[in-house]
Amino acid sequence: MNIPKWLVIALIAVIIICLLLTVWALFFRIPANTPLTPDYAPVEKEENAENIEGDDDTKLTASPGGGAVGIIYSDKITIDLSDKKASLYFANPGKSLQDMVLQVVIQDEILVQTGTINPGKQVRTLNLLVGKESLLTEGVYEGKLMAHYYNTETGEKAMVSTAISVTITVRI
Repeated sequence: MNIPKWLVIALIAVIIICLLLTVWALFFRIPANTPLTPDYAPVEKEENAENIEGDDDTKLTASPGGGAVGIIYSDKITIDLSDKKASLYFANPGKSLQDMVLQVVIQDEILVQTGTINPGKQVRTLNLLVGKESLLTEGVYEGKLMAHYYNTETGEKAMVSTAISVTITVRI
């Protein structure tokens, strides 16, 4: 059987293109619905943030141009899929010199992202990002809280973020 050379070359080229597209799709493409961490603090304040009772406004000290934060948190989070909410505890005490944006992450997927949490504020309940409930099933996951810091005056993102290991229980 005589197969034309041009047909063999064309088939090999198609196979190589398919392999390259597969590698790109698996390893290099950013999913379309994954929120990015903002370079400047969101204008909107976190709607679920509340004042920390009995908080002291005594500020931490930092070198000029630097920042300092204090955080208080629980390493247990519960996500209720029926109401699309995450229950947790995270506080940015009044002594902090930075605003914060908090993310709840499982397997590199951001499920929750807050608005700005100012010093002296805490959150106990946060809304899941739209459509993220479909990624989860009932069970226990290892995840992380990502705390991103922002200058309170300029809103510019600090070079440092904090990753906190947490256990996330998902309920239906």
